[in-house]
Amino acid sequence: MHVHSKLQSFSVNLVSDSTKFYFRVRDPGASLFPERPANPLVSCLMVTRGNIELLKYSFACYQRQTYANRELVIVAEPEASEKVHTFIASQEFSNVTVCVAPPGLTLGDHRNLAAARASGGILATWDDDDLSDPSRLEIAVQVLRQEPVAAAAVLSRLLLWWPQRKLAAISERRAWEQSMVAWRNHLPIYPSRPRDEDVVSRVLISTHKWAAIDCPLLYVYVVTGRNTWDAAHFERIFSRAECCFEGDQFDELNQLLSRRLPLLDYAAVLNEKRVGEIPR
Repeated sequence: MHVHSKLQSFSVNLVSDSTKFYFRVRDPGASLFPERPANPLVSCLMVTRGNIELLKYSFACYQRQTYANRELVIVAEPEASEKVHTFIASQEFSNVTVCVAPPGLTLGDHRNLAAARASGGILATWDDDDLSDPSRLEIAVQVLRQEPVAAAAVLSRLLLWWPQRKLAAISERRAWEQSMVAWRNHLPIYPSRPRDEDVVSRVLISTHKWAAIDCPLLYVYVVTGRNTWDAAHFERIFSRAECCFEGDQFDELNQLLSRRLPLLDYAAVLNEKRVGEIPR
């Protein structure tokens, strides 16, 4: 089966504006909002150890976003700050702030620092090694504005992508915390943890109304070999996926999506070197 047909058989559309969204509600009275702004500033929050070889692809996705009123707040570890500043300066792109984190902070602390430095009324997680479709922010903001009781918008499926194994998949259906775009006044404080700090998304969606967007190609969750979680963690995620693309189908999928996402170049970088040799 060709990849396009396989995607359609799992109700996955290649065009992002065909997005479907629906609501999950636990407490009907938990979310009450004033009138929402027409063009809210969205702050994209990135935490990085300074692996520019990978970060540049996430940054390119930020540059390509169709939603104009946005900023990127980057929190870099102290030893990475110089090369992150140098890279951002070379891009000549406005509305990007680089903050240097004090030494000894956890990943959860870094996320809190990014949120504290952000100016936007909406906060979007922007991991430094994942990829986002150009319309990701625009669709999330549209959902949040149209549905005035939603505290957050979260993808219910996403694309799992493991180029070193020539493997991709449409994920199982759940709330994918790394895709969360939320009104800042409802985002809890991240716990001071080195990983699993995104428990805040589970707290938010258990207490508020939220929109689940069913458009998995808006977000590519990349297995790089330097992720917070190990290979066994991703093998479990792939084992629960709705459908997989391997070998030639993986290559065909990359070609199909390459007009919107830098999959081909990113895969080449991860495959030409062992990830452990990629400069941090």
